[in-house]
Amino acid sequence: MLPTTVVIRAAASYGGRMTSTHAPFLVDPLVSTQWLADHLGSESLIVLDASVVELPALDGGPVRLVSGYDLYLFDGHVPGAVFVELLDARQGLGASSPDEVRRGAAAIGVTEQHTVVLYDQLDGRSAERLRAALTGAGYKRVALLDGGLGRWRSEARELRFGRPDGTFGA
Repeated sequence: MLPTTVVIRAAASYGGRMTSTHAPFLVDPLVSTQWLADHLGSESLIVLDASVVELPALDGGPVRLVSGYDLYLFDGHVPGAVFVELLDARQGLGASSPDEVRRGAAAIGVTEQHTVVLYDQLDGRSAERLRAALTGAGYKRVALLDGGLGRWRSEARELRFGRPDGTFGA
């Protein structure tokens, strides 16, 4: 089971195509890659990469979960996406309270007026877990990217690499 602790490792801004201050309208909790591409750059849109990697144990033991931050840096991410660290070694795999989720969301500038689109680099489970945590904490404008980063990448859409400042260091 994935945790819902929201610890921020990177922040981003995107000087993109759209500069509307109105939150993009969501008609469904699932948005298409085209919808996201059309709304990138909106000041009221925040895109979050919630990637977690599952590593199988060599001895047949339980699967180990590790941060997807390296994937965010080196395999690429949606332009303007902020990486959200769902694994917090200090708290283990415990679920966060709604208050903790709101504090974590506020730390990256998410308000109830924002539209938030979530994705991950694998099967969508960690993005869905974060969606459930955010909606449970009272956020209403939260959606998943249909097909996640895999679909975004398969459609040859723009990717960014490294941290928002263009570097790859820790």
